[in-house]
Amino acid sequence: EESKASSEFEMPSQESVESTRSSRRNKGTIYNAKDKGGQVTLDDFERIKVVGKGTFGKVYLVQKKDDGEFYAMKSIRKDVMIENDQIESAKMEKQILLQNKHPFLVKMYYVFQTEQKVYFVMNFIRGGELFTHLSKENRFPEDKARFYAIQIMLSIGYLHKQNIVYRDIKPENILINEDGYLYLADFGLAKSIQKGQLATTFCGTPEYLAPEIIKEEGHD
Repeated sequence: EESKASSEFEMPSQESVESTRSSRRNKGTIYNAKDKGGQVTLDDFERIKVVGKGTFGKVYLVQKKDDGEFYAMKSIRKDVMIENDQIESAKMEKQILLQNKHPFLVKMYYVFQTEQKVYFVMNFIRGGELFTHLSKENRFPEDKARFYAIQIMLSIGYLHKQNIVYRDIKPENILINEDGYLYLADFGLAKSIQKGQLATTFCGTPEYLAPEIIKEEGHD
């Protein structure tokens, strides 16, 4: 079975945020997919470079010191989560990454936290963002576009079967592996809804908003 020391994040109080903002004290492993019962901390990884930046933190290319494996490590600041009321969104992202069993979705291998941050450690997709490749080619040939579209539809279809709406489809959130296959990443705006229920939050990236979100008609 997968090792799970805790199912929730330990969120600091405002006093703790202010008094220990620079602290890096380890708070423990939340999830370890590779070593049952094993503890994982920030010290187990060597940070190589920043590969992405977002509102709540950064994504690093890291190498695990004991086995040399490369991963993508997403760091999320707890104080920023609190200030932006995004705790539940982060928990949802964690849940999706832990539970998904689909070849076109990124996978989680470790989750751990320090006093001030939560870390998601996922498979590193070497090819980078679909956006980068599209910018270089300007337009994909029809066969390649069809190949990519099928994978995106399969990944979204899988999420819908799990009653999850993704809500942020864009080339920046789709990664290409070195074998040419896609991985859907970044589930920060995803939401779990019941069958027949509509989500009503106005969210997403402005350039890629779905018509039903713009019209505020509800979406699923």
